[in-house]
Amino acid sequence: MTRSLVMVPRWAGSPDTDFYPWLTAKVRTAPALFDDVRALAMPTPSAPTVDGWVSTVASAVGPVPAPSTVFLGHSVGCQALMRYLVTLPPGHTVEGALFVAGWFEIDTPWDTLRPWLDTPLDFDRVRAALRRCVVLLSDSDPYTSDWRRNTRLFEERLGAEVRLIPGGRHFNNPQEPAVLEVLQERFASPE
Repeated sequence: MTRSLVMVPRWAGSPDTDFYPWLTAKVRTAPALFDDVRALAMPTPSAPTVDGWVSTVASAVGPVPAPSTVFLGHSVGCQALMRYLVTLPPGHTVEGALFVAGWFEIDTPWDTLRPWLDTPLDFDRVRAALRRCVVLLSDSDPYTSDWRRNTRLFEERLGAEVRLIPGGRHFNNPQEPAVLEVLQERFASPE
């Protein structure tokens, strides 16, 4: 069984930014956590659209990903992944998702972000598609200051395990040890 890690970057992110190259190298180091690791290049990263990003994920992994797939979303990448998971056939599950700096609300939304906030999401379908869901939040995220509410929303809507990283901001560093640690602890092998 081939285990895959598929990463969807943040707003204005690319496979070469933030922690994605570092994490790719780390999870490929023996003993490798995943057989296949990909950070996706998303269309119009500075103005992501729901349809554009969901269709890009579907093109990259197919309409029905292997059950041994783990998704990692970063910020708006979490939203794109959740919306992609809704499109899976009922009853199909993947190994899980790690949502880094995920959100359902933003302190000061801008116009191009509105569709991500205003387009309804079927949380039951998202939850049903994931065998495991872990969320990394920060108590100093400049976009979502109310981490307590954000934690509650992920727990209530997705049954997620939420981990708070003090001082993590928006997880934009070239190295993010907390992300690697969660992958090693919660996604080292299929459950």
